[in-house]
Amino acid sequence: MTKRTIPAIAATALLLPAAAAQAHATLQPKAQTAGAFTVVNVRVPNERDDASTTKVRVELPDGIYSVSYAAQARWRVTVRKSRLANPVQTADGPITERVSSVTFTGTGRGLGRIAPGQFKEFPLSLKLPDRLGSTLAFPAYQTYSDGEVVKWTGAPGSDRPAPTLSLAAPPTATTAHSPVRSRTPRPGSTAGRVRTVKVRFGEAVVAGLITVSRGPTALKPARSGLQPSDHAVLRARFARPLAPGRYTVSWRARADDGHSETGSWSFTVR
Repeated sequence: MTKRTIPAIAATALLLPAAAAQAHATLQPKAQTAGAFTVVNVRVPNERDDASTTKVRVELPDGIYSVSYAAQARWRVTVRKSRLANPVQTADGPITERVSSVTFTGTGRGLGRIAPGQFKEFPLSLKLPDRLGSTLAFPAYQTYSDGEVVKWTGAPGSDRPAPTLSLAAPPTATTAHSPVRSRTPRPGSTAGRVRTVKVRFGEAVVAGLITVSRGPTALKPARSGLQPSDHAVLRARFARPLAPGRYTVSWRARADDGHSETGSWSFTVR
């Protein structure tokens, strides 16, 4: 088992009034497409009036091998991996380990805490297992500034239920608030040289996260997120051209009315 701290894909996390939060730690959205590359948010409320939350650890279920984490101002991200007893064979080679947990540790001051009356969302970009109809549990451990640890590990309906995610069939239709105008490289295309991957919406969005993966591995771009000069463009730019192979892009964006949308596509570099 190894433990290391990694840089993460930049994204904007939410720190909002607790009146909008639910009473339990949850995953948002609560259902996603089985086998898809997607983004989920671990939503953690502060339920106390006399202490702040300074650390959140989330355990990942079996079948998730690679995860990207959104950078958080004044929060350190630590990933823990464990070796697989039976390696998983893929087109890009065997997978010998999986991500078992990710821990967000705040400074305890300013943005580095979840203060009374607030909650915080921690985005995770990952590929879900292709187990249609299953419900995955993501046990979470919430540490307060006075040392108390709240364990969100119980069964559904208990006082401290673990955050869960249901694996559903692909939707048959969607209603887009910010329809996609274009994707680069084009879905299903073969490109010769790619340094920037982007999706353009029909109108500006207020927040977004984009992940580029090769097989089960999420790549680390040099820059990622909404394009500063045009918030209708969500992009990931790499320091060097992508190596030959097949890539999958997953994205999540939030419109100004609070509606969130997700999508994915694949392309090949020759």
